[in-house]
Amino acid sequence: MEKTETIIPFVQSESNTKTFRNDYPVSEELKEVMLTKVFKDFTRFALERYYPEYLPILTEYLHEHEIRGDKRESLLHNLFWWRIFYDSSMGFQSSCIEDFIVENYSWLSKRPILISWLKECGKAIPKFYFVGYKYNDRVLVVMDTLEEKPLNIIVYDPLAIPPIKGEIVMGTILPLGNGLFFPIGDFYHFDYQAREEIAHHLHYYYDLHMKTSPINEAFIHILSAMLQIEKLVFLENQ
Repeated sequence: MEKTETIIPFVQSESNTKTFRNDYPVSEELKEVMLTKVFKDFTRFALERYYPEYLPILTEYLHEHEIRGDKRESLLHNLFWWRIFYDSSMGFQSSCIEDFIVENYSWLSKRPILISWLKECGKAIPKFYFVGYKYNDRVLVVMDTLEEKPLNIIVYDPLAIPPIKGEIVMGTILPLGNGLFFPIGDFYHFDYQAREEIAHHLHYYYDLHMKTSPINEAFIHILSAMLQIEKLVFLENQ
């Protein structure tokens, strides 16, 4: 008779882990701290400290692309987080994430995994995703259109627009452990009518701009092209 071994997966918690790994499960207690304490405090810190500084240039971007009034707030939100993580990716001595860690080091230092998680979040890159499957309006599977791999997403924003299967969205997602991710707030939802044209051109623009620019810089140029496509399709359907 063969002996059957029970394999207990390693669960990351505040007490036993120093380095965050998204492929390992996270204890419910740690997840609660990550979402309701660290993430909440971090987003408040970022908005209070950096939003006034970035708002003029982000508003100019929206004006240049003639974004419709009903889509401006969503795009502005996602552009703000692109800029936050872009600065982090550049390795500046002072960035939003590093500043937050420094100012909260007295309690974060007692929970090294939270510092590790924040630094992992600092690697986040906004991307374009295809909504492939919906368990419900808050739990879905999306396809990363750049790396062409599926990702499990949980949307925590209670005001988020319910996704439509088959649509293309854009946003920044953060790791949550156990292979899960969550978007910062909500995605930018491209018009459903524009999904085929956007999907048709995405890889061309990725290839074009990533030849000469890091992905965080390339993204903003690719986004410009996708917004122009969305606008043209919208006008054609008027």
